[in-house]
Amino acid sequence: MANKQHSNQKNEQYRPSTMPGFLVSLYLILMFSFFPLFLTQQFVSARRDKYYFYLVLSGVLIVSVVIVSLLDYFEAKRHHQADLRLKPITAADISFLCFYGFAAISTLLSKYPAESFLGVFPNGGRNNGLLLMTVYLLVYLVVTRRYSFKEYVIAIYLLFSSFIAFLAIVNFFYIDVINVYNGYIDLWKQFDGTQGNVNVLLNFGSTLGNKNLISAFMCLFLPIAVMTFVITKTRYLKIIGGVAICFAYCGLLCADSSSGILGLVVIIAVMAIFSARSYSMCKWYLLALAIMFASSKLLRLFSYIMGDISKGFEFIQSFLIYSNAIYIPLIVCAALFVLLQLFEKKLAPHYPKKAIVITLIVLTVGGVCAAIFAFVYYSFIAPEAELSEDLSGLLRFDERWGTHRGYYWIKSLDEYKKFDFLHKLFGYGPDSVSVVMEPYYIDELTKFNESSTDCVHNEFLNYFITQGALGLLSYLALLGTVTVRAIRRAKENPVILIFLSAVICCAVQSVVNLYQPITTPLFFLFLSLTEALNRQTPLKTKK
Repeated sequence: MANKQHSNQKNEQYRPSTMPGFLVSLYLILMFSFFPLFLTQQFVSARRDKYYFYLVLSGVLIVSVVIVSLLDYFEAKRHHQADLRLKPITAADISFLCFYGFAAISTLLSKYPAESFLGVFPNGGRNNGLLLMTVYLLVYLVVTRRYSFKEYVIAIYLLFSSFIAFLAIVNFFYIDVINVYNGYIDLWKQFDGTQGNVNVLLNFGSTLGNKNLISAFMCLFLPIAVMTFVITKTRYLKIIGGVAICFAYCGLLCADSSSGILGLVVIIAVMAIFSARSYSMCKWYLLALAIMFASSKLLRLFSYIMGDISKGFEFIQSFLIYSNAIYIPLIVCAALFVLLQLFEKKLAPHYPKKAIVITLIVLTVGGVCAAIFAFVYYSFIAPEAELSEDLSGLLRFDERWGTHRGYYWIKSLDEYKKFDFLHKLFGYGPDSVSVVMEPYYIDELTKFNESSTDCVHNEFLNYFITQGALGLLSYLALLGTVTVRAIRRAKENPVILIFLSAVICCAVQSVVNLYQPITTPLFFLFLSLTEALNRQTPLKTKK
């Protein structure tokens, strides 16, 4: 009798728990909805609020998934189906582990190990210490092993991000819908005893913070909106994607940041190459472009209704909104979409995919090379050549370039040269820029009306200074391996392109931007989602 019961128990059908996948989906919903909205003391504590929100929510996810996975393992063991084999380790996993390992070594070698762990120094720090990187790694491991794609999660992201963009737009025209400006200066006095930033209305918006943070958020949001619109065949999601494109594009323009324009150029080019992979995707991408250009004219109409009273657009943003020349690409893209839609049955079988993809790649690479050549020529070969004020600000590198980003880059590299060999390899310690740049606080930064800095406004250079050459190389390896793996699998699973597009575009704009606990957690989350789909999408073997 006992043997019969044992046999029945062994043969009883066992199904692994779906709870870890549900927990990941719930986590994504909360990160895509409440995380960007969460504020307790307006912009004064935006970074702190989102930092703690992310730590707590991610901690709950990690602990919950571990507990559920252990319970699932013991249940499988009871059914004699437990499997102790580890999930396959990918090149991306190794790169991330190296990136984290070098950050840990950097923390141990730092003169300020406790500060490097927390990312908080006496003169600054943005909480980008080893603790935050630990959470990034653990969330990556959970998401890449337990994620299951759900369309409604993407829909929630697009809807809530559209609201974030809406707030950025109306704030740019001095409309304070959720009362984030009222009492800001008084709160700042309570927060750190200073007068705060009296020009807050010119620099801050939505529930994110200053224009650089809004720009980084939109450089994640816009490519996801575009690629969702291009790829999905679900009607409700395509409608939401189309509306989201409008909000994302207008939000990016109202961020009024140079990093946003860099991101926009990359978005248009990268999305074109991705969308050219099929006739259908190419067709819908043209409509997405038409929506973007039409959105700028809707923003122009809104500006007119508001009496053109706004914080003021920079040159490129102003051109995209106010110039009548924008009607030309708008009409061309809309007309091409209509033609491709009407004659799809005749044209689709003869669509020259390879020729179009190669042409777009050549044009993109050529454009990048031309931009680099112009930058090098006017900065180093002919620095005295005549340029307009707007072009000079883009093409002539000096200490004042990019709202004095040039100064930060030059001086931080000067300090890096002074590091000993170990610190050149592993850096000065995570988030330690405020210590590295301290010699320039009194005499130098005052000419830019600043007294201190805790970042060099270049994410890659920041990693180079704080986590060394090995830290930067491992970070680049992480981005590269995830990207290459995703591109190779996109034919089998185009959804990968939705997340990959956000990773690429945000990474490029971070050349002139900074990492922080407001948009960087979302960046690492989309990186994790990309790799999760990479793991779930096997490559087809060639016969």
